[in-house]
Amino acid sequence: MMRGGGGATSGQAVRNLIRGTSARFAEKARGADHGEGRRVPRRHSYDVDDLRAQPWKKVGDGSHAQGVIHREALIQSAKEQRRQDWKELPNRRLREVRELRDTLAAELAALVAQGQSPIGRPATLRHEIERLDATLARADGRLTRIDVSVLEALLAKIDFATGALFPSYDTIAEWAVCSRNAAIEAIKRLKSRGFVDWVRRSIRTNNDGEFAPQREQTSNAYYFDHRRSMAPRTWQRYMQILVAKLRRLGAVPAAVSPGALPVPREVQDPALRAALASAATSFDNAST
Repeated sequence: MMRGGGGATSGQAVRNLIRGTSARFAEKARGADHGEGRRVPRRHSYDVDDLRAQPWKKVGDGSHAQGVIHREALIQSAKEQRRQDWKELPNRRLREVRELRDTLAAELAALVAQGQSPIGRPATLRHEIERLDATLARADGRLTRIDVSVLEALLAKIDFATGALFPSYDTIAEWAVCSRNAAIEAIKRLKSRGFVDWVRRSIRTNNDGEFAPQREQTSNAYYFDHRRSMAPRTWQRYMQILVAKLRRLGAVPAAVSPGALPVPREVQDPALRAALASAATSFDNAST
């Protein structure tokens, strides 16, 4: 006789076994739950009809003219950021960093093997190795030409009137003329630098009553939240480019009420500060 939680668990196992047997008799196969072609939704995924899975807002005033300006400003700032990344951390510098790290790591290992006290020289070596590791980690986040191409591809397809943007990784790779894995890595770097963000989405399957997942993952919903996710200096440069382009169009928004939006401290010009604060709402998106 089954008792307690074990009975409930066994009952569920029996139901799953019955469903699985029925599916096999019906010549139905369960799809992959993990890895390539996975069906089970990942954590923090929302139904496509859930407002949380629709984090978009119109670009600028929703017009084609302002949409193009916002797109150009973001692409220009991404290109400038890429050049700056590689200027600060060229491959030559990274080779030197790796060689130095290997040398220090070998010295540390020798001292540890000798039973050296963890203080003194070993502590100094560990601190220096951590500093070099941080430099190498920063290098992993450098924007690449593919990253910029992926950003250009996304922005070329965005709906300016609504901000809606939800292509699959395969579609993004096709747009950017790169591999699927390259597109995925590019989007990760773009997100880490504040150029794009996303929300995971899921959809219902047609497997009601079957031994199969009832929901499955679908493409992400992409949106832009630069003010909150970009480094202050990067965001300031992007907004300077944007405001300059909007001014040429004669479309710089009026200043918002004081305190409505924070502005980086580096901006000293009151007129520019007001324009930046107002224009910040044009391409920012809240996830609620």
